[in-house]
Amino acid sequence: MRTIPYQHDRLVKLACLLTGFLCLVGCGFQLKGADSSGESMGLQGRELQLISAQPRSDLTRELTRELSNAGVVLTDTVSGLQLALQAEQFSQRNVSLTAQARAAELELTLSVDFVFEQAEQDPINARATVSRQMLNDPRNIVGKTEELRLLREEMRRDLAAQIVRRIGHSLAR
Repeated sequence: MRTIPYQHDRLVKLACLLTGFLCLVGCGFQLKGADSSGESMGLQGRELQLISAQPRSDLTRELTRELSNAGVVLTDTVSGLQLALQAEQFSQRNVSLTAQARAAELELTLSVDFVFEQAEQDPINARATVSRQMLNDPRNIVGKTEELRLLREEMRRDLAAQIVRRIGHSLAR
């Protein structure tokens, strides 16, 4: 039986790897968030005034960061685009209970109402909502509190990205 030389084996592995990579690129695969550039949404270089009911909130900070990443120029003066952000609303409800009638699984919901106004067009009143589920371990109070904090941060990031996508889609029309 004849053995394959080491050099030939490396070339075969490299060819397989390259073929797999080309298949991923060819099918349109993109990493999460890779397609949210301001250019693809028509936001690059646009001026927008952000008015928030809670200007120092974490959601306002996340939204400001997301808009800046999309290439939006935030201004304090009234311009052609205006986004009015209401206070965020957080709720949690029990999805399932343990045998001791304690919450075993929670559903967390974070939502916010906003109004997007463009010059010479009707304002868009919308609500953005993000939901997550988490397991509740009553014996691990500290871990539950930290997990809840991390989930809320992630939900705020997702909510801000959702708002920016909606703005981008309304501008693309």
